[in-house]
Amino acid sequence: MEKSARKKSYQLQYLESLNARTKSPYSQQQYLLNLKKGYEGEQQFDERIEEYFEDDVTVINDLLVSYNGSTAQIDTLLVIGDTFYLYEIKNYEGEFQKLPGQFRKLNGQEFICPSVQLNRTKKVLEQMTSQWNETVEIKPYVLFINASFTLFDANITDPFILPTQINRHLKKLKNRNTKLSKAQVNIVNKLKSEQISNERYKETSHEFRYEDFRKGIICSDCQSFNVHLSQRQASCQECGGIYSIDKVILNHIKEIDRLFPDVPITTLLINDWVDDRVSVRRIRSYLKENPII
Repeated sequence: MEKSARKKSYQLQYLESLNARTKSPYSQQQYLLNLKKGYEGEQQFDERIEEYFEDDVTVINDLLVSYNGSTAQIDTLLVIGDTFYLYEIKNYEGEFQKLPGQFRKLNGQEFICPSVQLNRTKKVLEQMTSQWNETVEIKPYVLFINASFTLFDANITDPFILPTQINRHLKKLKNRNTKLSKAQVNIVNKLKSEQISNERYKETSHEFRYEDFRKGIICSDCQSFNVHLSQRQASCQECGGIYSIDKVILNHIKEIDRLFPDVPITTLLINDWVDDRVSVRRIRSYLKENPII
């Protein structure tokens, strides 16, 4: 199975750093929780796909593309045979009612119906492939991954895959002829080449200064400061993550660059950012072998 790796979005990583190192406003914390929940739902669907497919299947994750000024974020694109299965993954939890153009939680909270975004993404894909003089069959779905999700008043024609339908849906796809034609492989490669960067996200309701940030080493997985350092590696005491010291330095260089993209990254800056937990000498040695361009 050919599969593109799923990574945390730039936006999610940015907000995780803000939340770990500053006093983030409540609204921002809630937004971060929603992003994390969405990412976890996407990872769960990745695992379900791996259970059912091995060969002759191409999976494209987190594809951000743009056409004629319209940008589309594709959660998962599963290519089987001559068909492109487009998935908008939702990790909603609780009871919802479908209304015209929107979802309403039974507590009164309202959301834009996810099929609106799905149709927009499908349209962008169709326009892109049409520009390449390619005809592609795209089957779009909103897939609700959370087992505790319930939806009332949905129509049988809605492009929804409910939690109890996921296994049956994937089993049905598995039984199809999955070999990709040369034309389909060409389209997949073109789509991957159209990937645009989602970096330089900086959209918060508060301005932050360097001195506002708590300094120290944080775990790149769970953002805990409870990280033990030995001469060769770092180990998170909260989630059990283990990283080489070089990886720790690299992760914190990336973090500084996300938060302060216009600030030159120097040995002393990195040393201060990690609160002197990695020595200047070790950082300088790393930068000598891995220069920042």
